[in-house]
Amino acid sequence: MVLPGELIAEGEYKLGEGVFREQGKIYSSVMGLVDEKKGYLRVIPLTGKYIPKVEDFVVGKIEDAQFSHWEVNINSAYSAILNASDYFREIDIFQTALAKILAPGDLIFAIVREITPTKKVYVTMADKMARSLKGGRLLKISPTKVPRVIGKNSSMISMIKKETKCDILVGQNGRIWLNGEAERINLAVKAIELIEREAHTAGLTKRVEDLLTVR
Repeated sequence: MVLPGELIAEGEYKLGEGVFREQGKIYSSVMGLVDEKKGYLRVIPLTGKYIPKVEDFVVGKIEDAQFSHWEVNINSAYSAILNASDYFREIDIFQTALAKILAPGDLIFAIVREITPTKKVYVTMADKMARSLKGGRLLKISPTKVPRVIGKNSSMISMIKKETKCDILVGQNGRIWLNGEAERINLAVKAIELIEREAHTAGLTKRVEDLLTVR
């Protein structure tokens, strides 16, 4: 965790949000968590709304079905479009009404494919991880806490899945879908809510582990 103005790195990094370079040194511009991947550096703020990025996985809610596309709520200031051609199987839009495939209120796990200069967001389900979501439970958290829920190299979410034996899909937009036995879902939710509350504190992994293993 870093504070505004704190020195976090030196060197030839590509810079994302929440950081700036001055005289060869890289500083944080916000209070948040440092995220460094393959020479790309950013600071994820501890508060804020979801801002879509290409290749983000999101849990979306179908709002409307048009002739050739669906309108999708992705928990952002920007709604998204899922074209029929971006569905995970081929659809003949002249033979099948899209509302019969995905109706308003249905949930999907999709990936952000494109963001135009005018902030029009397109999502796709043409990915092996993408799917429509049936049943289960939807949990909402602050999008800025998602990296902490996932953990380094997916360590945190993998531990929660292993201990609860739940199917869990985490959207970068702050929506998390869980499926499994009701009691185990409740335990997973408690763990995720603990992470959201205490994302900025040390020793969090041990506290989550204790919560999951003490039955």
